[in-house]
Amino acid sequence: MLGALLLAGCHTIRPVEPAQLTASSGVQRVWVTRTDQSTIAMDLPQVVGDTLTGMLHGEPQSIPLSDATVILARKAAPARTAVVVMLAGGLALAGFAYMESRPDVGDASYCGNAIGSRPAPFTSCCPAVDSLPC
Repeated sequence: MLGALLLAGCHTIRPVEPAQLTASSGVQRVWVTRTDQSTIAMDLPQVVGDTLTGMLHGEPQSIPLSDATVILARKAAPARTAVVVMLAGGLALAGFAYMESRPDVGDASYCGNAIGSRPAPFTSCCPAVDSLPC
């Protein structure tokens, strides 16, 4: 859920001009408000002449541009993306700092019966293995 909210912060819905809706524009979906105040979502929109064509519920649909009062499309929002990245990084850093400052984390003693170098702080023998030589 948090990931979806973060991704939503990277885009915005903005009005687009019909001239921007070409086959190579990369716009996947538009929301068209018609003169009767109804709104439809059209996939794969493209303007051909004075007509907006695309897919509506899986069927080809054409709407004269004179019947559309507003055309909205989802666009990238780089400034909002930068804010989301900085907030996520700040939250991660704050979480690490919190975990480091907790008194019950980070001061664990290590058993000295392990093979290899001795970590610090070092406990020479663990109570569970007192029968082993240290």
